[in-house]
Amino acid sequence: MSTPSPDSFVVEGKLALPYQYFAGRTGSRFLTTLRDEQKIKGLKCKKCNKVFVPPRQTCERCFEDISENWVDVENTGTVTGFTIIRYAEPHQPFKPPYILAQIKLDGADTALTHIVKGVALSKMQTGFKVQAKFAKNTTSSIMDIDHFRPVKPKFELGYSYDELEIGMSASFTKTVSESDVYQFAGISGDFNPMHLNEEFAKMTPFGTRIAHGALPQSLIAPVLGMKLPGLGTVIPEITVRFRKPTYFGDTVTATAEVVEFLEERRWVKLELTWTNQRDELVAEGHAIAIPPTPMD
Repeated sequence: MSTPSPDSFVVEGKLALPYQYFAGRTGSRFLTTLRDEQKIKGLKCKKCNKVFVPPRQTCERCFEDISENWVDVENTGTVTGFTIIRYAEPHQPFKPPYILAQIKLDGADTALTHIVKGVALSKMQTGFKVQAKFAKNTTSSIMDIDHFRPVKPKFELGYSYDELEIGMSASFTKTVSESDVYQFAGISGDFNPMHLNEEFAKMTPFGTRIAHGALPQSLIAPVLGMKLPGLGTVIPEITVRFRKPTYFGDTVTATAEVVEFLEERRWVKLELTWTNQRDELVAEGHAIAIPPTPMD
């Protein structure tokens, strides 16, 4: 209870007030289109050539009445700014922490404020491409867009030249089976009995069948093409020196490590090694790689 002062009269109380309000003609059409058609509409000023989302009845620049100039905009857009809500307040749509972002939808010139999910708080940044996810159950409010999520690119390119560092490495491991050798013979056309005929192979220095040398060598392909540098890489040069044979049942690990930057061309040199389950060096070499160029 507050202490009354001589010239005031203080009344303590609480107020719970259910209420309704008219969203206006512009706001109503915007919200009902979200609810009924799962479309996002804006209003366009034909004089200024600007599209406003959220829509507004009057252009903020020329003050023209644009209330009838409805246009569709995309449900994708770009994050232009954001904050992380870390405190709880009544009536928040989600439990904190969550990301509240300014999103400029494709086809619009102004930003819509909404929630972004699907990205770690520490990884959030402006420039993210996001897409609206509509709510399964309508509330006839802006929350008929439940949230926005990052748009996943069709392909994740590998490391660019600027992202690579000396010492970065990646590996791929596979057990070489008899079936692998037969399939490789079919692919390469190399039906040398050293690989396919046990009786013939007994007469060789190895005393038994061995895999084609190019078979374990090929295990470096998923490393260079899919891991390091990764998707989008071009390999103009690769050299290999074989040290030991690969027998049926051997488990071979192919490893690539960045060892040098070729600055003039913005290429990189990688050291290559192949080892078996006994940690014996099967082969070694190097590759020259042209890393992928980031796409805008």
